[in-house]
Amino acid sequence: MLEILELAPDVYHLNEAHALPLAFSLFHKYKKVEEVRKRLVFTTHTPEAAGNEKTDIRLLDKMGYFTYLPLEEVRHITGIKGDTFDHTLAALRLARKANAVSRMHGEVVQTLWGGHPGICPITYITNAQSYAYWADQPMYEALQQGDDEKLFLRKRQLKKQLLEVVADQTGDLLDENVFTIVWARRFAAYKRADLIMEDMARYEQMITDPDKPVQVIWAGKPYPTDYTAISVFDRLVHHSKKYHHCSVLVGYELKLSQLLKQGADLWLSNPLVTHEASGTSGMSAAMNGAVLLSTADGWVPEFIQHGSNGFMVPTVDPTLPWHEQNRVDATNIMDTLQHDILPLYYNQQEKWLSIIKNSMQDIMPYFDSDRMAQEYYEKLYNA
Repeated sequence: MLEILELAPDVYHLNEAHALPLAFSLFHKYKKVEEVRKRLVFTTHTPEAAGNEKTDIRLLDKMGYFTYLPLEEVRHITGIKGDTFDHTLAALRLARKANAVSRMHGEVVQTLWGGHPGICPITYITNAQSYAYWADQPMYEALQQGDDEKLFLRKRQLKKQLLEVVADQTGDLLDENVFTIVWARRFAAYKRADLIMEDMARYEQMITDPDKPVQVIWAGKPYPTDYTAISVFDRLVHHSKKYHHCSVLVGYELKLSQLLKQGADLWLSNPLVTHEASGTSGMSAAMNGAVLLSTADGWVPEFIQHGSNGFMVPTVDPTLPWHEQNRVDATNIMDTLQHDILPLYYNQQEKWLSIIKNSMQDIMPYFDSDRMAQEYYEKLYNA
């Protein structure tokens, strides 16, 4: 989506807080804050500080960010008195209505911003994925026909295609008969790519178990100056050199993303709770027969029925120190993998297939983008 969307004459959607110069241009035109609010809606996409910019107000003034409104007038219409300009807070004060991008994110947004005077009402519209783009149609045809064998064979074919790409990129020859975990998304500290390695001895015991073998694929890129994420990426690459059934792919572009979702047996998502605004990769993974294992963050609590259509670990106390949250979440994830998921996959294939089918059915239609577009019209644009 664009940072600024014109929905109709004189109605605009700020998709990012740093697109605020539009609001100041509208004030230039209409001279009243009330007229700006009539024409402006706003989506906040993340609770992370890096996505809620704060900038020296005098620097912005010199750069013409405020479309050359006098600085005192900027302070008056945004309610920001100090020298640090809070873009998100200003957007919440200049819009007529705002939305978070999942139910849980809505609660977090209220915690972060609800105490500030003068902000607009905040609702939530959960993100979604496009079924038409992401879903594997042959799998859905088999599902609708009730043909379990056809569904199983199609999933195995897709898995084989992914493993061929892994071999091309890394030289690792993974086994299509082995349970395959995929973690793939943007590398960021709160997304915790290496969380299952928190207890290294336990993790190594799992991936070297000859009775219930496991192989792991990571994919994505860290930002060039995100040195914490780069360190995690380097750790995983080093680890993959020791265990050739654990692979790291560079990139997460659309084609590779689709292959990863089509080929995964398990889609692992373990963000630090309250830090993932929504997350959508698990939605399109479910549309391709990948079972989701996740912490209870973002969109996931709206979808997962534990043990029926996926797996969600108990919610950790978000006020605990990060290292303690990591320890608890990692333990719960490994418990779920070793006690629930792996025995199902290897010993109860019919039950495992039923979870795949439930996931594919339950992800539709609520987490398809048609619903999301309709909700934006009804809850935000036309409210």
